[in-house]
Amino acid sequence: MKYLKIKILSILLALTFVSCENDLTEELKGSLSANTLVSESDARALVDGIYNQMLTGGWFYYGSGQMVKLNDGITDVMVEGRTSNLEQYHWTESHADMVWSSAYVLINRANTALELIEGMDESRFASPGAKAALMGEALFLRSLAYFDLTGLFGAVPLRLEATKDPDELPGRTPIGQVYAQLITDLETAATDLPPVQDGVGKATRGAALTLLAKIAFRQKAWSSAEEYIDQVIDLGVYDLFQGQYGELFYESNRKDNEFIFVVMSLGAEYNKSNHHIKFFTPWGYDTGWSETGVPLQIYNMLDPSDARNDVIENDLSGAYYAYVRDYGTAADWKGFALLTKYSGFRRDVTAPNSIWANYASSALNQPVFRYADVLLMKAEVENELNGPTGIAYDAINAVRDRAGLEGLPTGLDQAAFRTSILNERALELVGEGHRKDDLIRHGVFESTMTQYLVDQNYPNPVTVTQDYRVYPIPRQELDLNPNMEPNPLNK
Repeated sequence: MKYLKIKILSILLALTFVSCENDLTEELKGSLSANTLVSESDARALVDGIYNQMLTGGWFYYGSGQMVKLNDGITDVMVEGRTSNLEQYHWTESHADMVWSSAYVLINRANTALELIEGMDESRFASPGAKAALMGEALFLRSLAYFDLTGLFGAVPLRLEATKDPDELPGRTPIGQVYAQLITDLETAATDLPPVQDGVGKATRGAALTLLAKIAFRQKAWSSAEEYIDQVIDLGVYDLFQGQYGELFYESNRKDNEFIFVVMSLGAEYNKSNHHIKFFTPWGYDTGWSETGVPLQIYNMLDPSDARNDVIENDLSGAYYAYVRDYGTAADWKGFALLTKYSGFRRDVTAPNSIWANYASSALNQPVFRYADVLLMKAEVENELNGPTGIAYDAINAVRDRAGLEGLPTGLDQAAFRTSILNERALELVGEGHRKDDLIRHGVFESTMTQYLVDQNYPNPVTVTQDYRVYPIPRQELDLNPNMEPNPLNK
């Protein structure tokens, strides 16, 4: 647990804190304490350092599309070809171990910021509520990291204080206890955070409420989920982007208010760019590194008139696809369409912030929560509580209407409506990291993925069991921490 064995002062002296919106760099020097943090800008710098860890220099956590690959990439909506084979469950511990490390560094930064800002006098803040709002941002970011970790690994150690003793080696905290803490923290954050901030890359009330709804969905706590979702909608600050669908993912629209929370790309410098673009652009095209695709059974669910054809592409005659055809053998890409939400081909390269020519660096953000997701959650929770009511139909049909589709057929029963929601989420949210949770929540993860491996003619397909819902605990963690129990697929 080397990344947890760092003295608090060493962490603070080493950190360079980056402003999410203004791309300003601030370095705090000297011995830091609540007494030496003299202004709101000092506290702001502490919190900005937490955001910076989500990129980890452009890599490993959200910065390189890793959370998408580790969630969608082991399901039926995405394939990574020879680069990872995640969907074939040919896992090594290196697939997820850097997310573990990065997330716990973020958690420790958040704990440090919370302790120091809590000790600051209110008089050091320029406006009433500023102190509480900054602490709310730290609580949200820590909660998101724990939400990500529990989704990938199951029960994990819950750390609520900055690491001071390098010999502290905690074991797993029961997952229900982790979620209870996150709910407490996020409800506090939702009270203290503003409805909007300067840009979609900072925590807001809507982001906290959306994460609360996501936690409730994992627990199938439908009444709580409905309450949180309705609060997000009632804020009145989000809507669906109404331009050409693919343009939602252009750099020029990266601050559109369909995005509730994103991981920002911070600028043209290589180590501040969000490098996920290279992992969604095929090898050989604009310095792309990837063979990421969408299986044809998902692509074939798209109606020809569906606007989401803008970002799930299967034009074998197109110039872009030629780069795929010319790389490797035809069998490498047989049966897959291209996901172009984040690729170099479909980007708005004339936007002022465009830096796409810089070795596939990008000013594109990585979406975490979108309003389309919230509307589909609203349809699902209403269906679970009351069946396919008009409210449920209105919510899902808003997403379908934006895609240029007719509404769902009336008269569906609850089970058929549930399936329709699952399918709609697959098409709307592919490449955004929600599919594994969706399949598990609907109770079809094991059956869907076992059949998927057979349908794709993978050699020696495994029978997917519940063991495959979580990744192996990183080997380094197990070697260093005798209190850490392995996951079933640890070797």
